[in-house]
Amino acid sequence: MNLKFKFKNKTILILVAIVFIFFLLNSVTSKIYRKNKTVFPTYTTYVNSIAAKGFNVFNEKTYKASGNGIVLFNASEGQKVPVDYEIASINLMNDTSDLKDELTKVNAALNFKLKEEGKTPITNGSVNVYNIQDDLKNDNFTQAILDINELDINTQKNVSISTLTELMSYTSEELMEKKDTLAFQIAQSNISYKSEFAGIVSFKIDGLEDYYNFENIDKIDTAYLNKYNKLSEHLSKTKVEKGENLFKVIDNLSFYIALRIKDFKDIDDFKIGDILSLQSDNGTRFSGEIYKIKKNKSNGVVIINVNDCFEEIYPERINDFKIILDENKCFEIPKSAIIKRNNISGVFIQEIHGLVRFVPIELIESFEDTVYVSSGDKTGNITISDKTHKTITINDSIVINPMQIDESQILN
Repeated sequence: MNLKFKFKNKTILILVAIVFIFFLLNSVTSKIYRKNKTVFPTYTTYVNSIAAKGFNVFNEKTYKASGNGIVLFNASEGQKVPVDYEIASINLMNDTSDLKDELTKVNAALNFKLKEEGKTPITNGSVNVYNIQDDLKNDNFTQAILDINELDINTQKNVSISTLTELMSYTSEELMEKKDTLAFQIAQSNISYKSEFAGIVSFKIDGLEDYYNFENIDKIDTAYLNKYNKLSEHLSKTKVEKGENLFKVIDNLSFYIALRIKDFKDIDDFKIGDILSLQSDNGTRFSGEIYKIKKNKSNGVVIINVNDCFEEIYPERINDFKIILDENKCFEIPKSAIIKRNNISGVFIQEIHGLVRFVPIELIESFEDTVYVSSGDKTGNITISDKTHKTITINDSIVINPMQIDESQILN
C-alpha cells in the first residue's frame, strides 16, 4: 500500500514538473515569437509654409458710361483683346431725325455750290452696303451704325432749292464745315469704347481699382491694406446711366501681389530680388520676385512681381495664400512609435521571430497623431550630433507600441 502510494505521489510530481516545464517553455517561446503591431512608413511631402493675405495690384483701366443709354458688349469675361478693340458701345437713344434732315439740306446746298464752282459734287461717298456687311462680320456694331447713317445721309435726295435760301449764302468751305459738325453730332448718339492697351476684359469691378494700381504701389503698407479692403460688387446691365462703370481692361502680362505678413520671423532672411513661392487656396502654385519689403516691428508687407498664373489669380482682388518656406520629401509615421534610447529618438523595426532593431530618426514636424521624419540623404543616412546613422526606409515594418517591447527582444 505504501509502495502504491509512493508511486502515485511520484507520478503526480512528475506530471506537475512536466506541466511546469511546459508553461515555462511556453512563456519563453511566446516572448520570443510574439508578434508586434506594426505599420510601414508613408512616403510624403512636408511643406513648411506661413499664411498670408494677398492683394492684387494691376495695371488696369476702368471704363465708365459717357451718357445714358443702352449698352452693347462685344467681349466676355476674361477675353484677351488687342489694342483698339471695340469692347462696348452705347446707344444714347437720341432722336437725331432733325439733325439728319438738316444735314441732307446742307449736302444739297453744298452740291449746288460745288457745281457753281466747277467742282465735283458729293455723291454717295465711299460707304456702301459691303462696308456695312464687313462691319457686321467683324462684330464692329458701332461702325456699322455709323456707316448706315453716313450711307443714308449721303444718299442724294430731292430737295427744293427754295428751302435752301439761307444755306446758299454760305461758301462751300463753310458748308463743308457745317456738314462735318452735324455728322459729328449725329455720330455722338453712339459712343464706342475701345481698349487703350492689350489685355483681358473683366466685369469684376470691386471698387478698389483706384487704390491697387501701379501708380500707388509705393504707398502700400500694412496701414494701407487695413484701410482699403472693402470690396463692392458690380452687376453688368443693359441700360446704363452716365458715370456708371461698364468694364475694365487689365494688363495680364505682369502684376503685383501685396502680401500682408503677420509675423516676419520666418521670412527674415528674404530680401529684395529673392524668389518667393506661393500656393493659393485653390491649389495653384506660382512664384514671384520680391519687389519691396515694408516691415514694422514684427509684421509688415512683402510686394512681389508675378508673371504667370494670371487667369487663376485675377478674379478676386484679395486672396488667401501660403508662402512656401521649405519643402521636403519625408516619411509619415505614428507618433506613438517614437522612443528614445541613449538620448536619441528612434523607432523599433520588426525583425524575424518577434525580435526588433532600434533605428534612429530625425524629426521634421509633429502633429497630434503622426510625425514627419527625414528620409535621409540619397543613401538613407541622417546626421545626429555630428554622427551619421542609417534611418528608416519605406520597407521597414515599424512597431506601433514600443513600450511593450521587452529588453530581450532588442537586437542592438
